[in-house]
Amino acid sequence: MSSKIITVWGGNNSGKSTFATNLACALSARDRLVGLISANLVFGELQIFFGQNVPPEKGLFRALSEDNPNIGEKFVASGESKNLFFLSVPTRYTGLLCDTVTLEQVEQMINAASVAFDILVIDGAAELTNPVSGVGLWLAETICTLHRPSIAAQMWHQGVADFVRELHIVEKQIHILQAPDGEFDDQTYREMIGLSFPFELPYVKRASELQNAGTPLYFHRDRACRYYGKVLEQIADGIRGGGKP
Repeated sequence: MSSKIITVWGGNNSGKSTFATNLACALSARDRLVGLISANLVFGELQIFFGQNVPPEKGLFRALSEDNPNIGEKFVASGESKNLFFLSVPTRYTGLLCDTVTLEQVEQMINAASVAFDILVIDGAAELTNPVSGVGLWLAETICTLHRPSIAAQMWHQGVADFVRELHIVEKQIHILQAPDGEFDDQTYREMIGLSFPFELPYVKRASELQNAGTPLYFHRDRACRYYGKVLEQIADGIRGGGKP
């Protein structure tokens, strides 16, 4: 494999997809050809973030099922950056295909995509049984683990602890704290979970509104989004430079 593989991970509602999408945007702005892969096998979240459709002849299931040396053709070009392409399930429902996905198919797909792109960003899943997420965690050079302070997040972290040890991915993880929206105190969460957070993302009140409008936060220029973007740029610079963020 020739490209860097970055997997974004975390519990449900931790902000994984928002972070993965905007990190990919930040990396693509640094003259790197970036492929963004969604682990969601039922619903295509990425096309909502970019305000685009994924036609049935493209997308995740075609990339998994076809032995195609031009795997880049299964990715959809992002309208926001000429260097960013994403792979998600088609816009029309195809969830019945998700039971047919194997670890071998996923590994072959990621290996092929790693030749086509400089950097792969994999938007992982909270569920340990998700094959795209699992292979992404195994192959990743760096795992960005998102935390949105809550009791549920702390329980998820405890629940995956054995999996993290068995897969030997502790050293690859960078823990990133999402600023709380006022529902849970971040200092309480830090004390509960006992981790250090080298990066902290600000709370963006308009995040859902912008995403539903197909506008990645990284390209929006209000104060909160600019602050969010600066943190992303610090992480992207570390990835681009060859080390951990």
